[in-house]
Amino acid sequence: SGTMHYFRVPQEYWFDRLTKMRAAGLNAVQTYVEWSSHEPQPEKYDFSGINDVVKYIETANKVGLLVILRIGPFIDAERDMGGLPFWLRKLNPEMKMRRSDPTFLRYVSRWYSNLLPKLVPLLYSNGGPIIMIQIENEYGGIDVCDSKYKTYLRDFVRKFVGNDTVLFTTDNDRYTALKCGKIEGVYATVDFGSYADPKSSFAVQKMIEKRGPFVNSEYYPGWLDHWEEPHQTVAISPIIKTLDIMLSLNASVNM
Repeated sequence: SGTMHYFRVPQEYWFDRLTKMRAAGLNAVQTYVEWSSHEPQPEKYDFSGINDVVKYIETANKVGLLVILRIGPFIDAERDMGGLPFWLRKLNPEMKMRRSDPTFLRYVSRWYSNLLPKLVPLLYSNGGPIIMIQIENEYGGIDVCDSKYKTYLRDFVRKFVGNDTVLFTTDNDRYTALKCGKIEGVYATVDFGSYADPKSSFAVQKMIEKRGPFVNSEYYPGWLDHWEEPHQTVAISPIIKTLDIMLSLNASVNM
């Protein structure tokens, strides 16, 4: 699969870009769902224009792509506060985000209660293209390991999507990160870039997830730029070499 975030691309270009992804041989598209874009102010929801995630998913389906969603609530994605709305801090400066803080969970629940009903008709089990939904994002990287928070998200999402949709997590290829991010009953996947050793990285995934396929759900073919730092470039040959190794291992890969 390949990544294209709908909230970064004008709606007028969705069909063109998704068609090109399918023509390039991809069979699925992956995207985050950014809370702050859809709820810029408390209870003021926006699912129009560039934020019309339903139309984006329907467009992907139209061109023959399956869909993988990463619904956070934290998504990172080089977005302010990792896609969490700024007004959370404004309403409660003491709120502990990405924790089982009752206030945070209340706002997450309200947001999911608006988002998830829109997605249910588009699930693969209902004839739509959505095959997988990610819970949180690289949660093991912050070493908090709040099990109540993780299981709350899992159970809340399951209430809407049922048991036929694959839920998954993504963490880096450190054992401690994968273990911390793992949620019981949710498939643990790994992410790494072109300079990693796929066999070693997948071996760590297998320590946490004993059964099931190797999955690199966030393979980096490039890197991001920061203000006042040099433009980042990545050599092509390691990208190809590492991808070839992953495919030879029959791994599933998202770029």
